[in-house]
Amino acid sequence: MTSLPDLADIRAARARLRAHIHRTPLLTCRSLGEGHGVRVHLKAENLQRAGAFKIRGALNAMLRALDRGEIGAAGVVTYSSGNHGQAVALAARILGCPAAVVAPEDIAAVKRTAIEAYGARVVLCGLTSDDRHRGALELARETGAAIIPPYDHPDIIAGQGTVAVEILEDLPEAEVFLVPVGGGGLIAGVAIAAWALKPSIRVLGVEPETANDMALSLAAGRRVAIPPPRTIADGLRALVPGELTFEAARRWVEGVLLVDEGSIRRAQRTLLERAKLLVEPSGAVTAAALALHGEAFRGQCVVLLLSGGNADLPEGAFP
Repeated sequence: MTSLPDLADIRAARARLRAHIHRTPLLTCRSLGEGHGVRVHLKAENLQRAGAFKIRGALNAMLRALDRGEIGAAGVVTYSSGNHGQAVALAARILGCPAAVVAPEDIAAVKRTAIEAYGARVVLCGLTSDDRHRGALELARETGAAIIPPYDHPDIIAGQGTVAVEILEDLPEAEVFLVPVGGGGLIAGVAIAAWALKPSIRVLGVEPETANDMALSLAAGRRVAIPPPRTIADGLRALVPGELTFEAARRWVEGVLLVDEGSIRRAQRTLLERAKLLVEPSGAVTAAALALHGEAFRGQCVVLLLSGGNADLPEGAFP
């Protein structure tokens, strides 16, 4: 295991990314917190370039790899259920290099279309994160492309941590961060930055009940693998936390809240109706957690990280 990044690494990533990504808005939504007496703010990473926070880590990692001379004529390859793949595809277009994305056979159509629109090649491989990882390793061996991992890498984590720096600049009075957890890159970066800038902040993860590998791992004190989960939150279907991301969570994350499938769907609808934000299921889990567990945050200032907005619209929604 290589070293976790620190606040200096996150600030360096922020300077590196500043010209290429959006500083996403921090919005208020009183109706989300009224029932529990919670002051709610929404970090709208669904409005980020490529539709998710993932461009922060992907572009930071690729800029660093380029500086180290690790990206050659074959470009890059990654493995992703969608959002990280879109981010790598966009980053590759920004940097002018080829990219291939090893994706699951059931990848959301909106995500595949976006990856290809950015100019990357999509290679379908199995249904699990392990399937995709193996496929990417094989493709990298065949082509000589550099692998850009989705979460368990210090440059990825540092890039994701820039979102917490932005939040605390805009809202220094924040008391709680609720963060979606897939492989753990986002919550690792957020927890590192939050602890360094404001140690009193409570950082909690949110997972679907059926994709609870981080919750189980923290409870066991070691990384725990789960069977391939079934959940509408396709970006949160990791089988086991990363080594680095688990270590960061073990040190600085208070715990993980679990949400059911129905609550995720309801949260998606609520965000669309009340906040006028289209958020994918993986990004809506934090709003679902607030609806289910809001009494635990009564009287507090809570930031919900809406991690992405790459949602398929129902067929016929806009004839």
